[in-house]
Amino acid sequence: MHNKNLLSFTPIGLVLLLSFVFLGCSGKQYYEPKSTSSLSGSNMGDKLIHYSRDGATLESGKVLTKTQIVDLELENGFYFINHNRSAAITADLQGNCNIVTEKGTVASAKFPKALVAGTLIGKYLVYVLQNNHYGVYDFSQNKTVYTNKSNKAFAIDTRIANPLSIDKLVVIPTLDGKLTILDLDTLKVAKEMYVSTESSLNNIIFLDKIKNTLIAATPNKILSISAKGKKELDTAVSEVAITNDSVFVFAVDGRILKLDETLSVISENKFKFAHFSVAGLNADKVFALDKQGYLIVANNTLSKHKVYKLSDVDSYAFISNGQLYFDDEIINLNTLSYE
Repeated sequence: MHNKNLLSFTPIGLVLLLSFVFLGCSGKQYYEPKSTSSLSGSNMGDKLIHYSRDGATLESGKVLTKTQIVDLELENGFYFINHNRSAAITADLQGNCNIVTEKGTVASAKFPKALVAGTLIGKYLVYVLQNNHYGVYDFSQNKTVYTNKSNKAFAIDTRIANPLSIDKLVVIPTLDGKLTILDLDTLKVAKEMYVSTESSLNNIIFLDKIKNTLIAATPNKILSISAKGKKELDTAVSEVAITNDSVFVFAVDGRILKLDETLSVISENKFKFAHFSVAGLNADKVFALDKQGYLIVANNTLSKHKVYKLSDVDSYAFISNGQLYFDDEIINLNTLSYE
């Protein structure tokens, strides 16, 4: 379902790859919609070579974010990790990290292991490394000013969530399913909590907030945290997306769930045996791409849907600004209907 990233060609990546190989030999069943509409995309003349939680890297060096295509002219071997309004975080397999704008590299840092997640907050880079060490790098001093480590993670889902800034705090998602809330003024831990405690494939794959409610997910569980307490939903997760007031969960069993911020079910629909490669939302539609190339377009109440047949998805897939990018094709999602 998901493909190699900075973990590729490492012992961790190998364990994950082997787990998928053996699981794939266990008689997987496939989604078979009753009816489909044909759909073909346009050739983008480029190729997706790397996928991260918040962006994708093209062979040309251009980057897809959730909202646009940016030409950053990445150095050879560097991949996009995350960005803010002014700059992007890029990294390679050797622990090198560049902060890049459209003018080129404006700052660099070197870490003992590959950087797999990061967020720029003022002068700070809050990061997570491949070995599950995490910390804060201060570019004004060109050094790490806070570092810590969590439990070793042996198999990791490649949809690694980036740290989330909330006022003077930053929520750091670790590779073993933990959230560490760090005060950036004091560089002291304010709180720690686990989303789930599975032994493998348990990293935080989604982290965002709806108003004052924090939403986090691992491949095994979704957690909602607010002043009113914590709510949990135990389900295997392919993807999570949010609007201003709703959480959409794309489950491994083919269900699409619309939840409120307390994770109570508002509506749902099941697409039996669908294996979602990528999913997304716009103002009034829900999109979910099955691995076999079936593109489900539903209304945001999930009461109506239409299925389009594309070619099989052989590599990365990413949704950016209403466009679906997969293999070497582009689909304009804004033109598609659920009726």
